[in-house]
Amino acid sequence: MTGRSLFSVEAIHSAPDEDTVADFRAKVRAAGQEWTGKGPDDLVELLSQAAAGDPRLAAIVRAGGGLLHDFLDGYRQKATADVSRDLAGDLADGHPLPADIVEGLTPRYLIAVVRLAEPGRQMAALRAAAGEDALLTHRDGNVVLFVPAAGPRDGEEWVTRLTRCLGGKGWLATAERDRARLVDGLGEACHVLRLVVAGLRPSGAYTISDVLVEYAVTLNEEVRTDLAAMIRPLRAHKVLWETLTAFVDSDYSKNKTARSLFIHRSTLDYRLRRIECVTGWDPNSGRGAQTLTAAMIAEALDSPPQGRTSGNP
Repeated sequence: MTGRSLFSVEAIHSAPDEDTVADFRAKVRAAGQEWTGKGPDDLVELLSQAAAGDPRLAAIVRAGGGLLHDFLDGYRQKATADVSRDLAGDLADGHPLPADIVEGLTPRYLIAVVRLAEPGRQMAALRAAAGEDALLTHRDGNVVLFVPAAGPRDGEEWVTRLTRCLGGKGWLATAERDRARLVDGLGEACHVLRLVVAGLRPSGAYTISDVLVEYAVTLNEEVRTDLAAMIRPLRAHKVLWETLTAFVDSDYSKNKTARSLFIHRSTLDYRLRRIECVTGWDPNSGRGAQTLTAAMIAEALDSPPQGRTSGNP
């Protein structure tokens, strides 16, 4: 092929006769059996040979080759534009990407799922902290970030930067994965965030290591259902539910719990005994406190979101 521009109309004004066209089409089919699919230029060259020196057929081949080039250029530009509109979203959903896009991705990423308490004020700071190379999208009301990470220490530095943007209000759950396992990492980070919010954890950054027991328990649907059913009757006792919530939020410290509820220690002890009567588990024991906490998380996961936005839920 000598050029990509279309030839003039005069060059193909005289149409070849039917027999010539039929013979040319047969040669084209034969050429198709030989073509290795290397690219448009090679295809046009092969078809030009099939034209066997007929200037009219050669002009048609060259004109068609130019059109083929233009069509494929447009298609590639569209594909690239479609991908670039929300590359982070495509990665989050596991959509297949063109090979050239995949090759341009960083080998490893820090995956951060962020629940902002004040999106209007925190979003700009979060974007700036993530940097220009970070990919950003949204899922289920949360911000999802894919931040290039060269190694563990690099990931730790990014977590520190992103956590500062929370300003003590909101939660950040992270995981690290190679680019081929980003969907898996996102699923882990999303579940960690749900557990953190449901578990009344304070604002900050969390990973799966911070919620290992809750993570293992709540992944089993049958266990999660049983735990939620066990704790649900406590919902009918508003004061007892608020007391258990404050007890968990205070890390099982009776003094902190009593102060946060503005009640006497003896009143708190009475309420904790009532919680045991309703649920069958003693919040004063380590095993009972852990079970009740897991049950509250399971119940929260099975319930509609309550719109929690405070720094200390």
